[in-house]
Amino acid sequence: MAVLTKSALWDRMKLDVSDESGLVITPLLQPDEALDTDAIDLRLGTHFLVPRISFQPYFCPDDRPGKDVYTRVHIPLGKYLVIPAHQTVLGATLEYLKMPYDVSGQILTKSSVARAFIVIETAPWIHPSYRGCLTLEIANVSNTPVLLYPGRAIGQLVFFRVEPEPEKGLPLKSTYLGPIYPEAPSFKKPQDDLAAIGIRKTWIIDPPHEV
Repeated sequence: MAVLTKSALWDRMKLDVSDESGLVITPLLQPDEALDTDAIDLRLGTHFLVPRISFQPYFCPDDRPGKDVYTRVHIPLGKYLVIPAHQTVLGATLEYLKMPYDVSGQILTKSSVARAFIVIETAPWIHPSYRGCLTLEIANVSNTPVLLYPGRAIGQLVFFRVEPEPEKGLPLKSTYLGPIYPEAPSFKKPQDDLAAIGIRKTWIIDPPHEV
């Protein structure tokens, strides 16, 4: 896959919004500064999902709503969110994206942010034709609390041309399609996932549960 250059990204953004080859990034603030030779800077949005303190000694990724383990928080522009040392939070980009049908992307932590020991790209890949704000899995891996200000640049998105070119007009398929806020994770029951690969017994909490 070839990385799209600044000029190629500009050409894509000039296309009509209905064109499947077009790229939409909105709002694109300070575009001359946001576009680098081979990437676009993205800013931190104002909505977060903060993990709640659990009454259970574990978290099981299953079909129970992931939102039950988070508290939704809105931090207006000009204010900040404190991320304690070795803690995590789900955020989202300020920008809404419409990806072309033949382009995928990878979001990376800006180097200056990474040197403050903040990591955002634990799930970095964006598929072709994706629509929505990007959920960011933000982790403070430092030994001190860090202040996050919505509106500041936090990541950079690199674009790759998919080869061979995929077919146009395919239906959009995604678990997380069109979000404007950070999205909690979505899972099936463990026994359903494992049954699909032939596992007939799955331990659920304490005793083994036969599917």
